[in-house]
Amino acid sequence: MKRKIKYISTLVMLLMVALASSCLKKGLEDYPLFDTNEITLVGAEYRFNGTVIKNGQPVVAYQPLTVTQTIDKPTSTINVVITVPAANGQFTTAEKAKVVQTNLWFFMNISTAATISPTGGTPALGFPTDATKPLKYTVTAANGASRVWTINVTSFINQ
Repeated sequence: MKRKIKYISTLVMLLMVALASSCLKKGLEDYPLFDTNEITLVGAEYRFNGTVIKNGQPVVAYQPLTVTQTIDKPTSTINVVITVPAANGQFTTAEKAKVVQTNLWFFMNISTAATISPTGGTPALGFPTDATKPLKYTVTAANGASRVWTINVTSFINQ
């Protein structure tokens, strides 16, 4: 019986070694690194404490804002117009009145395999941002080429 258990244990270990080995081979084709470092879309949202409570705390609610953008690739500038939508659901009239240009959250689509980081005192994406001044982000392509983009909020409408 002990011999059978030892045999099975050895077989399982050999199987594990075979499964854990890599199947990659040397000399695989190298693909070129992506060289684009662009921002293709700018989005904005307003975050607030919603009406749903979990563990005694309000759950953060997100209200997407309407963004119209004009991208000028030669100057790496994006001008945006932000409009606050009508109140609905958790986004009440009282909450809508609290939406100001100095407390917005931005998100962006960037080139494939690129990275983005704030520069010039601009907060990182995912943090509240004062959009009354130009926002500057460095987009770095996979090949290392970087480009500084400026986002200007040219109009903020909350009626």
